Amino acid sequence: MSYDQGMKRHIINMMAPGDHKHLSMTDATQCKSCGYKMVKAQREYNRLIHEYPDKFVRKQPEEPFSPYTENLGQMLEDRIKNDTLYQNHLKKLAFGTPEEKQKEMRRMKNGFYEKHTGDAKRILFL
Repeated sequence: MSYDQGMKRHIINMMAPGDHKHLSMTDATQCKSCGYKMVKAQREYNRLIHEYPDKFVRKQPEEPFSPYTENLGQMLEDRIKNDTLYQNHLKKLAFGTPEEKQKEMRRMKNGFYEKHTGDAKRILFL
């Protein structure tokens, strides 16, 4: 058991009710038999935070990236540069009339731009 787990278990054991359970911490603090335990556990928690602040720092979870998600930004950038149909779509969404914007939104929701591309790339056959 690591030192962090030992502190956590110590505080939880201080708060553990003997014969009943509470659905929330506020219920436990208002209970006659558990209120003293909760206050005592809170004092111990505050003492441990001041004594060992680095043990209570929450680390951000690391998200696993797939090769597909790593390249999404580059794929979008390439599509904006090379796909004239998509460029026109973005221009209409940004600067078009309300009717044009509604039409583009309907096309986008129906998957029109996933099925059709206006790639300006020329494929050279050697």
